[in-house]
Amino acid sequence: MVERTPRRVESLTDQPGNAYQGVAAAWANGPAAMYDRIASVAISPVADRLRGATVLDVGAGTGALCRALRGAGAIPIAVDTSRDMLDLIGDAAAHALVGDMCALPFTGHRFDAAVSGFAISHIEAPEDALSEMHRVVRPGGCVIACVFGEAPAGASKDVVDEVARDFGFRPPHWYFRLKTGTEPRSNTPALLRGCAESAGLVDVDIADVIVDSGLETPESIAAYRTGLAHVAPFVASLPGPQRAAFIDRAVAAVRERGQPVRPRVLVLSSRVPA
Repeated sequence: MVERTPRRVESLTDQPGNAYQGVAAAWANGPAAMYDRIASVAISPVADRLRGATVLDVGAGTGALCRALRGAGAIPIAVDTSRDMLDLIGDAAAHALVGDMCALPFTGHRFDAAVSGFAISHIEAPEDALSEMHRVVRPGGCVIACVFGEAPAGASKDVVDEVARDFGFRPPHWYFRLKTGTEPRSNTPALLRGCAESAGLVDVDIADVIVDSGLETPESIAAYRTGLAHVAPFVASLPGPQRAAFIDRAVAAVRERGQPVRPRVLVLSSRVPA
């Protein structure tokens, strides 16, 4: 199944995707709940077609799409740059390995389908990842990818970020680059469609949806925001009492001024030419 040895995680430390190494526990306790909800939304329209299929999850993280694929009766194979995240997938994936989404360690036409959740927007050329997904999927197979759509910042994000700044947080450079450089390459239906077409995919459809994240309480919303990869290392670096004070203030701020989290999500559905 494996065509070549994937890059070592350590060789990817200058890439935004590897910022997820070391934050898996915080992710599992916060953001994972929302991503599981979004994964179900992404997979449900094609669930019938994926039953029994071997599906590659590119940028799998802790396995949100893998769990949705298992629920649809598919056989997920997970690839991610972060071994830390993959360690938490458990039995959601039939197999998991460290690898680069722009140089997938598999032979061509190996899979019945490929999916990716919020990973292709982390690289300078999303079409390169989609081209790799195209390469490893058999003719006629599905390629599905989710990205966050362009949208104003939500009130809950703003209030948690404000508290974080009061405690000395400054966003890392990779996060600034993600928000200003890489995400804007695929965060509208037209841009995402262009990426898919550049990758040679056909029957391209873009669903533009507002997703109910399932995060309703101030505690769950604060855990989501503080568990994200750009914030979690800062939270972990705080001494215990200061960390507790930060979380308490974040929860209080969300309770007072926040809103339920309703992200705009773009879901690309496409096919490899027969």
